[in-house]
Amino acid sequence: MTTQFEERMRQLHEEYGNLTPEERKELRRCMKKSNLLLFHRTERIKHELLRMETKRAQLSLDDDQKDLAELEEKIINKKRDFLKLIMKYKQTKIRR
Repeated sequence: MTTQFEERMRQLHEEYGNLTPEERKELRRCMKKSNLLLFHRTERIKHELLRMETKRAQLSLDDDQKDLAELEEKIINKKRDFLKLIMKYKQTKIRR
């Protein structure tokens, strides 16, 4: 399941595009300055993703495939939501 998960994450990043560290830093700064609620929402999502990734590592060590598959699906969905928010904000920032 892990190789399939990694492939789906790669596809997700290709779909929404990869940002350079400088672009991410600039978006984060602008978001914090202009849209504080969205900034806190994205920070909360990042924290949830980090927590789920930690649990995923534990489940992969325990070899619990059913729970691991469910958690990987949740991670993919949460990551998709996060990337949608970032790209939507990036598009609105470009229009301004």
